[in-house]
Amino acid sequence: MHASLRFALVSALIGANSQSVGAQARPDTTLKAVQRPLEQLSIVARVALPASPDWIGIGFGSIWVVNYRPDRVTRIDTTTNAVVADIPIGRNGCLGVILEAERVWVPSCVEGVINEIDPAKNAIVRKIPVPITRGREGSFAFADGSFWVPDNKTDSTSSSVARIDARTGNVVATIATGKRSDVVVAGFGSIWVASSAEGVVARIDPATNRVVSRINVGPSPKFMAAGEGAVWVQNRGDGSVSRIDPATGREIARIQAHAPTQWGDIAVGAGAVWLAVNGMPVTRIDPRTNAVTHQFVGGDGADAIRFGAGALWVADHQHGDLWRIDAKAISPR
Repeated sequence: MHASLRFALVSALIGANSQSVGAQARPDTTLKAVQRPLEQLSIVARVALPASPDWIGIGFGSIWVVNYRPDRVTRIDTTTNAVVADIPIGRNGCLGVILEAERVWVPSCVEGVINEIDPAKNAIVRKIPVPITRGREGSFAFADGSFWVPDNKTDSTSSSVARIDARTGNVVATIATGKRSDVVVAGFGSIWVASSAEGVVARIDPATNRVVSRINVGPSPKFMAAGEGAVWVQNRGDGSVSRIDPATGREIARIQAHAPTQWGDIAVGAGAVWLAVNGMPVTRIDPRTNAVTHQFVGGDGADAIRFGAGALWVADHQHGDLWRIDAKAISPR
């Protein structure tokens, strides 16, 4: 995700060169049978979030969206689709939003802290210093009572992950993972770190704070999602998605979604893997077949995507909206 992205609500022609990373993706003829125009995407509600909504988290009966200008976290009731709170945070909200341990956690990179939000009060109750600074485009994780944060403050190459005790705020370990280790996720009893510069995903055992394997994936791996029996990796260099088997620690499939981008996001839920990139706001992958079943084409700047509360959610930077999408309407018949 990135604060400067823009996402159009209207369909647009896809005329950019798909070989240029970051350009609007050109529909690939190999996926023609499953591609659909953006107008056919089943958007059932648009929640107005003026400015620039981005990161999405789901829990406590709400959707939580990190929003910019000014930086804040917006809480949306999943029953009414109404905004119920706007919670100011420090400058440059970054690295996503996590809901764990009866709290909502959102980092602010300029301040170098993780904001602890009490959902009962809709207010920040603590700020935990962490080794992050402005310029981060990635994600952090929560597992085993700790935050796992990509460190770009003490290491300019972003080659390590800091483990921080969520109770005390102390850094208890720093683990070398690989250059441009910007994205961290937790799942299947492990911590997974994508090294964009090295084309690998490092697997950390939280019991030992050591990397136990380094898994080769596609070019420029970035965002990841754990669920539906695997760890799924968005490979930005060629627009593919790698499937890692947590039992063997190996890439067992590389799905050609043909969606190269500098931005975008990936999520799991409702028996599917969901990918959002510039020009392709929703791509659905079936984990049973490792095949793309739907790809909606159009618009400009698709980014944050999550599934929860019975729906698929996509942030719209340009118009300041959050889309609520009926995922059942885009399931295979």
